[in-house]
Amino acid sequence: MKTIDGNNLTIEDVCSVALEGEEVSLPKDRKFWATLEESRKFLEDYIATGVPTYGVTTDFGDSCHNQISVDKAGELQRTICKYHGIGLGPSFSREVGRAVLLARLNGNIKGGYSAIRPELARMMLTLLNKDIIPVIPQLGSVGASGDLTPLSYVAAVIMGERRVYYKGSIVPTAEAFKKENICPLPIEAKEGLALMNGTSVMTAVASLAWKKAERLANISDFLTAVTSEITRGKDTPFVARVSEIKNHKGQCQSAAYVYNIIKDSKRVWKYEDFLQNQIKKLDGKTFVAQENKIQDRYSIRCAPQITGVYRDTLNFARNLITEELNSANDNPLVDIEAGRLYNTGNFYGGHICASCDYMRTALANIADLSDKQAEVIIDGKFNGLTENLIPVTPPDHPRAGLRLGFKAAQITISAIRGEVASYCYPISITSAPTEALNQDKVSMGTISARKWDEQIGLVFLQFAVHLLAAMQAVDLAGLNDFAPFTQKVHEEVRKLSDFVEDDRELDKDAERVAAWLKVTPLFAS
Repeated sequence: MKTIDGNNLTIEDVCSVALEGEEVSLPKDRKFWATLEESRKFLEDYIATGVPTYGVTTDFGDSCHNQISVDKAGELQRTICKYHGIGLGPSFSREVGRAVLLARLNGNIKGGYSAIRPELARMMLTLLNKDIIPVIPQLGSVGASGDLTPLSYVAAVIMGERRVYYKGSIVPTAEAFKKENICPLPIEAKEGLALMNGTSVMTAVASLAWKKAERLANISDFLTAVTSEITRGKDTPFVARVSEIKNHKGQCQSAAYVYNIIKDSKRVWKYEDFLQNQIKKLDGKTFVAQENKIQDRYSIRCAPQITGVYRDTLNFARNLITEELNSANDNPLVDIEAGRLYNTGNFYGGHICASCDYMRTALANIADLSDKQAEVIIDGKFNGLTENLIPVTPPDHPRAGLRLGFKAAQITISAIRGEVASYCYPISITSAPTEALNQDKVSMGTISARKWDEQIGLVFLQFAVHLLAAMQAVDLAGLNDFAPFTQKVHEEVRKLSDFVEDDRELDKDAERVAAWLKVTPLFAS
């Protein structure tokens, strides 16, 4: 049971509630509920004075010059919900819907700033714990004035309208409410804005995406480690002191992850041993053409500097997402301590858009790294193994000339890498004016978060194909000489995909491995 109060929600909490169905509670202390009640009374007293109050006793956006009487305030909120019911395209999953509802509830109860009634907070809690989750279309938000259109589906469900995920099906909200003996709750003054005028959809999507993306750092570093093993690399790039001199935390983490694998490998050279055993001495000559190069190519030697950027960007994004989760992000805001009402722009999703924009670029770089490492292990010219990782096939073997191995797999890796790179355009700069030039600069944060989530799915597929190739190379090189961790990974992958003796389709194998990569504890942080 997770207790939320608007201040301490984490990405891990979002994942537990959204993916594992953890129940949620609100604080029991009287001060929390007194704050909600006091802020609500402040709002009601404020609008009773006749002062125009944005979105409460005025129309919305560019139409805010139109003032209405207090007795119309509730109907106005129900109206904003109705006309924003134009979300299109595929719907977010039930799990994303749970994350959205949690994020919206957490933001709306923070400090009483949203001035919602306590019964609205309890209604949102009931929906979460009864697992009655709004079906929310993905298209329709520009991420300023928040996620107005997608969040209107949350507001509508509270009133018993539109559709919900319920007991494994999509049903009319009224049907689910009837079965659970829940009465619809008409939203009242300001509550439409409180529910809709915020960043909870983009933040929910980004939170769930972040947790998936975190795992890719370890997978990327493992692919570096096994590539170093396959190619008989050196340990130097991963020695702790090297990255300490560079001074970036993420690089230090990546180097340490790789080093902790390869230090137990019989195939990676300690540099001093390499010089002793693999380098010819000059012995008085003025020139010697060494058969072995004293340093590895960039895709191995610079890998901590590449995946290290990814790790540091993950940390940066985590901070921004967590701060947004625990923000009051609607408009207007009520500050009972100052005795003021603020017309402002906390609904702007710039921080979420920035974090997702940065993450897509960092993710594309580790996908590009994977593509280059896959070339090194698949192309026999670079690793002392067979052409395209085919099994050893003598010229007089009946299958000689009929085995092409991982040739097409490498093409698939490169194709996905190219598609991953296409997601890197910064969505934040696609802002364009809308809503009669009132929303003249918008964040586009929801689109950025959605694109990041899509990109993550592609990288899992790419890494799965890369991993299949790496395990084929491990078999060809001799499993027993590889690090114990590499042998564990090999054991698990071989449960999903057999060694490729004769060419066969690998699409289902790759899909199984991609699904395994998303859940295996071997790569959990």
